[in-house]
Amino acid sequence: MAPRHFTRYLVVGAVFLFVIIIFSSSSTTSRAGVIDVLQYPEAIRDKIPTITVPNSLRWSFQSSPHKPPDQRNSTHDGSSWYSDWKWLNPFSSSVTLDQDRIVLPPLHERPPIYTFYDASAKADQETKKIDKEFLLSWRRAWWAHGFRPVVLTDAEAMSHPLYQTLHAKGMPATLEQDFREWLAWAHMGTGLFASRYCLPMAPYDDALLSHLRRGQFSHLTKFQGLGSGLFAGEKSQIEDALKSALNSVKLSAFKTITDAIDSDRFKTEQPTSLAHYDPKTVASKYPVLAELIAKEPNKGRCSLLKLMQAHLHMTWQNTFSTGIVVLQPLAAHTFTLVKPSMDLARLLAECPSSILQSACPPNRPKCTPCTGSKLTVNTASAFRNTSSLFTIAVVPHPYTMITLTNLTTDISVAHIRRNTDRDPWITAVTRDILGDARGGPSRVVSLKDAAASEYGSSRSLWFTTEHFPASFYSPPPPPKSPTNDRPVEEKTAPFPEDWLEHIDWHFGFRIPRTTISHGESLPPVPGPERWAKIPAGLPAERKKAHEPDPPTEEAAAIEVELLRQARETINSKEEVVLKIREVAEAWNLADTEAWKFVKSFRARQVVERLKFEEEESAFETGAARGNSRWWGS
Repeated sequence: MAPRHFTRYLVVGAVFLFVIIIFSSSSTTSRAGVIDVLQYPEAIRDKIPTITVPNSLRWSFQSSPHKPPDQRNSTHDGSSWYSDWKWLNPFSSSVTLDQDRIVLPPLHERPPIYTFYDASAKADQETKKIDKEFLLSWRRAWWAHGFRPVVLTDAEAMSHPLYQTLHAKGMPATLEQDFREWLAWAHMGTGLFASRYCLPMAPYDDALLSHLRRGQFSHLTKFQGLGSGLFAGEKSQIEDALKSALNSVKLSAFKTITDAIDSDRFKTEQPTSLAHYDPKTVASKYPVLAELIAKEPNKGRCSLLKLMQAHLHMTWQNTFSTGIVVLQPLAAHTFTLVKPSMDLARLLAECPSSILQSACPPNRPKCTPCTGSKLTVNTASAFRNTSSLFTIAVVPHPYTMITLTNLTTDISVAHIRRNTDRDPWITAVTRDILGDARGGPSRVVSLKDAAASEYGSSRSLWFTTEHFPASFYSPPPPPKSPTNDRPVEEKTAPFPEDWLEHIDWHFGFRIPRTTISHGESLPPVPGPERWAKIPAGLPAERKKAHEPDPPTEEAAAIEVELLRQARETINSKEEVVLKIREVAEAWNLADTEAWKFVKSFRARQVVERLKFEEEESAFETGAARGNSRWWGS
């Protein structure tokens, strides 16, 4: 008796044979055939059918034999990258045909936001220095939220054709100054125009900020209650509004340019994400500060700047109310490896100092001051995709991870292949979101998305060990004897100032340079109150791995030396040294791709900011800018 479904099997087999016959029969010999008939004797090859692959299928399975062209500003400090939409491909070499060239996501176009600074105004050196500090704070805050902040001067205003008509109108000096600022904006074109006291006071993905980043404005826009804090518009809308205002017969009776422009030309929106620290707002919400500004202008303005910085920092802390987590997936012998991340996390968790510690931003009256609930800092063995949690991670090179795991740099090829697991770091990092059954390629894609997507990059910060100077990895100082009346002391993290300045631009505010110690615990062994909190529901075996014993002074010194030697190996050009490094990379393809990707992504961020600072240095010299700038090229 025939088995069940025998008829069904016969039908499927018949269809399969029919398809083979259709695609394999051909009257002519094709060079695209899978079987090379020339390798067989003549009597046999006449009987072998030639399999012809359709051109459409043959094209779809072919990859380009040529490397993609080099792009401008695509190398820095030993890293090379190629910006393309294929950046989520597991391995960049399949796109770039180069083992050392990494595919990164295309840079998002930053819409311009302008402010005006009257460099010709008479003021003492101290006042000008404070003005520059305000401009720096303004640029840094808008840059961190995805905009391109540009400082305009009289040079741009004088480049506009209508500039010559201002004096002939006989308008008040304050109104004429408003027109000069708008003429400078009109000369540059479409974008945002803001006061240097107007800051984005909201998370990166806030709805209003996301709308403004698109750079599309159907109407000339102002914001309710902000006064002259922020405007948005297209070039044609700005030009029409200026011409209409200058032709008004009541021009000399107006006090501000918004009074002179017909209200029908404006569309009004709610400034839910914007904070404007103009004199009116300061007087109503911060009267103590207003009094100080009236009595001692320079001292009061410095206090105002600190308050603005504190509010930016506080808003960031409120966004990540769950806390900051430092990834330490392979906890054994990696305390020194993650030490710079822990130091940075503690600086971010510090309460910013200002004249009004418990005051909230003008647009966020129900904020949570840092003094009431300080941000927590913990370690975690795996990445968690939580919107209220900020993640800091250090991605080690596979060779670095092997030396730390084995506590020796005497590593052979045989040892790597026989005694080490493949891709242990990325497997541990992605275990919570992908489980244990997934392979390296899918784990690389998840890590790239977490580190470099628009959503992920605003909620995490990824480094490699090579991003930190070697001095970062140093043994902790010897412990001091605790006393009951031990005073509060400040501890300065071992970060160079220029390194911290770059990180300031990532967050949009000046990170505190010191942490406050109250004597809760002493290095090198943290007390129980500073140990990482174990997430609820963690299995017993995971708990043990999550809470290893802290290192002794001797163990910490060994880790420092291993990290130093590993860095030398990775940067070495010697053939013998390169061989063991290449073996470590080949055995850990996913870990290597993650390390190269993060290294190149951070390098491109540095290049982007340095290029921007070079271009924006023009306002220091008073040179006019226009079509020769990036938005007109």
